[in-house]
Amino acid sequence: MEMIKNQSDKLKKIQLEMLKIFIEICEKHSLSYFAVGGTLLGAVRHKGFIPWDDDIDVAMPRKDYEAFLSLAQKHLPEHLFLQTHKTDAAYPCNFAKIRNSNTAFVEAALSEFRINHGVYIDIFPLDYYPEKNRLIFEIKKQLLNLRVSADLKVKNRKLKTKLASAFLSFLMPDSKKAVRMKEKLFKANPKGKQLVNNSGAWGKKEIFPAVWCCDSVMLDFENIKIKAPKEFHKFLSYVYGDYMTFPPKTKRKGHHNCTVIDTDKSYLEYSKL
Repeated sequence: MEMIKNQSDKLKKIQLEMLKIFIEICEKHSLSYFAVGGTLLGAVRHKGFIPWDDDIDVAMPRKDYEAFLSLAQKHLPEHLFLQTHKTDAAYPCNFAKIRNSNTAFVEAALSEFRINHGVYIDIFPLDYYPEKNRLIFEIKKQLLNLRVSADLKVKNRKLKTKLASAFLSFLMPDSKKAVRMKEKLFKANPKGKQLVNNSGAWGKKEIFPAVWCCDSVMLDFENIKIKAPKEFHKFLSYVYGDYMTFPPKTKRKGHHNCTVIDTDKSYLEYSKL
């Protein structure tokens, strides 16, 4: 679903307000966070949103992430909801979102889930990547991901992926169990030399030296300042390569496939939800 410019501007304004509140909570409670993904790239290359981007991504070390989850909801305005698989029973992800309940941003893959579908920002936990038995870790992670993805509406999935997901669904009818098992797996390494965003979209590029995030710097992001890893150049080069070069015009579009985007009405007003 393509957005017209006015709608895109309103979406970004709502997301930026949520980001400001997130940062205020982190600063008040001395919690560490970093801009990651397209948000970090946007801060460095555009001093704000990538013009065609449609979300905000931040990450937190696991300890700070868990602390944030324990206290954030009581500091959020009434219309903002802290979404995790514990606060929203059908939510199938192992990272958190802050959702604006007065809006709608319904991603196609999650459209049949009875969850809060408001406009959101993503909050990812950063865990230590195991130093031993990595192959076993990756196999377990892949199998659990396949089980969870079996419930998602994803187009053009390969036949072998469909068959594997169906088989895993037979073995584990309760997908919530898979979500809980993933979280236990991700949290199993209390220390290490590498960090990993296990829920990130970049595969092996989500694994990086922990020293890159030992300290932070402040970058401009629209009309605010946002924290970034001190080694943001290494971080962005690792993920994107020549990150200051714009992609071809054909690839300058948001990466979320949505069935509904409404910045003025709640997701509850759409009858199928």
